Formats: sequence, structure tokens, C-alpha cells
Amino acid sequence: MDFAKRLKEARRARSLSQQEVAAGAGIDRATYTNYELGRRQPDPQRLRQLSQLLEVSADWLLGQPSGVSPEEQAHIKKYRLLDLHGKELVDLVLQKEYDRMAAPLAVRDEAQGGWVTYINCYDLAVSAGPGEPWSGAGYKTRLEIPEAQVPENAHFCVRVNGDSMEPAYRDGDIVFIERLEGSVQEGEIGIFFLNGEGFIKRLGQKCLESLNPRYAPIPLHDYDDLRCQGRVLGKLPL
Repeated sequence: MDFAKRLKEARRARSLSQQEVAAGAGIDRATYTNYELGRRQPDPQRLRQLSQLLEVSADWLLGQPSGVSPEEQAHIKKYRLLDLHGKELVDLVLQKEYDRMAAPLAVRDEAQGGWVTYINCYDLAVSAGPGEPWSGAGYKTRLEIPEAQVPENAHFCVRVNGDSMEPAYRDGDIVFIERLEGSVQEGEIGIFFLNGEGFIKRLGQKCLESLNPRYAPIPLHDYDDLRCQGRVLGKLPL
């Protein structure tokens, strides 16, 4: 099933007219009609609006595997249009950036007689409460941590903000994160972007769960933009 057919199916499942969907997405009816006729496709921002309005995921509308955002799809389309030189250049930059983000640096500290690991710690605290914006986050100067305290698969650190993951993770704790291709398993604790906000939560069944019973689970819907940023491996000892 192509995009136009999926879009029409989702609209009819919600018992909405073309005019109602167009109005909800802030476009004219003619533009929307062209989407359903397969003459045009919406840009990533408009696609997100349509998916939220129709309560389906953007990936489903595009017929793409779960977890690939409209922005990533746009990058893929551009990449496919590059010539060999362009692809080699993009691949080079991508690999260098991946290596920079994925690999902590371990060096021997002769003064201390042991090994220390330098690992990136993100400036923007991950929320263990109601959530906070993650966009624009940079990282601090690498932390210098004794190698024995750094889990083997740790790629970076983030700082917890809030008390919803107590008693395991408290406000101000620094947690170690393993980058993943995909998501953590149900029951595991991870770092998530949910509709632009960062959380440290346990993945439940169609929800994100807190460890602190004072906080209710956060429900997940098909139209939510949920991206797992990695698995929590533990925290830095005080």
C-alpha cells in the first residue's frame, strides 16, 4: 500500500472528511486532495501534523520501518541523489562523528598508576519528572572517571533531573548510557525522546514508567514521536 492509500485509509478510519483533515493540518483542500491522489507528498513538518491528526505514526503512512523519522527519510533521499564523491564525503564525516560520539577514550594516568576514561557528559539534564526539552543539547568537557567505574559498553553520560526514578536514580545522578540501534526491551530503563522532550524511564507496555510510585505512567500513542537514545547501564558512584 502506498502513501496515498494509507493516508486515505487513516482518514476514513477517523471518519473525517478531506476538508476537516486539511483544516486541521493548516492546508487548503486542494493540496490535501493531491496527497490522497498521489500527486504530491507532504514535507516532514506537514507529515508530522497529519500523523498526529489521524492518530497514526508517520512511519506507517510512509510504509517505513518503525523508528525512522521524516527528517531521516529526507536525508536518505538526498543521499541517494549524490554521486560517488558526494557519498564518500558524507560517509567520511558520518563515520568520524559516530566515532567521536560512540567511543570513550581510555588513557593511562601515570600519576595515579591506573587507567582513566574520558567520556562525554551531556549538559542538558535528562528529566526524571515531567520532561524537558532536549533540542540544542551540547556536551560538556569530557569527564575523567577511573576506568573501573565505567561500564564496558558505556558510550556517554547524562545527568538526571528530578525524582521520578528514585530510589534507583536520584536528582543530580550521572548515568551511563549505551547507544542502541532500535530500542530497549520492555522492562528495561532507557533514555527517550518523546515528542521533543527527554526522559529517563522504564519502557512499559505502551507507556513509559517511573520507579517512584508517586508518578503515573506516560501513555504512548501511535502518533507519538518516540525515539530511544540508549540503554541505562548504571550510575556513577558518589
